[in-house]
Amino acid sequence: MRWHLAMAMVGLALAVSAAHAGPARDCSKAAAKKLRKDADQAAGAKDPARAIALLEPFLRDCAADDPDPVDRGWLASDLAVDYEKNGQLVECQRLLGPLSDPHAAVQRSGNDKLVHAIAYNLDHCSKAFDARYAAVKPGGCSLSLGRAIATAAAPPALVPRGASAACVALIHGKPAARRPDDDPEARDVVCPRIVLAWKGAKPSLELQDLSGSDLGGALGDESVCCNLSSIAAGAAAGKTLIRVRGHGSDCNGGTADSEADMFYEWSGKALTPGINASVSYH
Repeated sequence: MRWHLAMAMVGLALAVSAAHAGPARDCSKAAAKKLRKDADQAAGAKDPARAIALLEPFLRDCAADDPDPVDRGWLASDLAVDYEKNGQLVECQRLLGPLSDPHAAVQRSGNDKLVHAIAYNLDHCSKAFDARYAAVKPGGCSLSLGRAIATAAAPPALVPRGASAACVALIHGKPAARRPDDDPEARDVVCPRIVLAWKGAKPSLELQDLSGSDLGGALGDESVCCNLSSIAAGAAAGKTLIRVRGHGSDCNGGTADSEADMFYEWSGKALTPGINASVSYH
């Protein structure tokens, strides 16, 4: 009796859920054509937010029902343009990045006009994003840090008092000590760390680890951290930022590629994860 009552309640819950879900979205070519027209009109009226509100749900809800990569590609390209006009540059890059991968269905569709549009719009968004954070720069370090993966001049907020020179550096992390029961054949991913190096009153360089115990973001993600190869630092929008980037395949041996691009913000005491502009390719 209890089992029948429970199943009846489950059936009622599903019926209520279906009723509230409303009618299924029309994912037909005709619906997509009309949606593009409505979104174009919104964009033409300088209302990119409205165009985004039209295109975003359609692409999300109809992705599995649309076997035509060209139709889907044009909708994504239109949405990316609206993202850029609305200042949503990270969303633009995350949308078009995977479509620019040589293995993507769009790239193998034979539609050169669409492929060119995706490349053009992605380049536009990427350049606009870099321009927004142009003050966050790589290089400029005057200290000798030969074992560092990459270095950058430390922004003023990070320079210790009395230091004649200071840099932030991306350095190789140290592997954790192995336990007796660990698999000797296992290959551990060791993420790099961010350190502050400066020349002060002492004869040798002084170092401070800024990464903490669990920084998060790209520096704490074992699937991408082994690919990090550059560091930049500076101030933008009133914040002191450190940017780390890198490109490569899954550090754990998976098939995915990624373009890691992570910003960390200096709070005055520690680094905290900020903007994550990373893009994954599958």
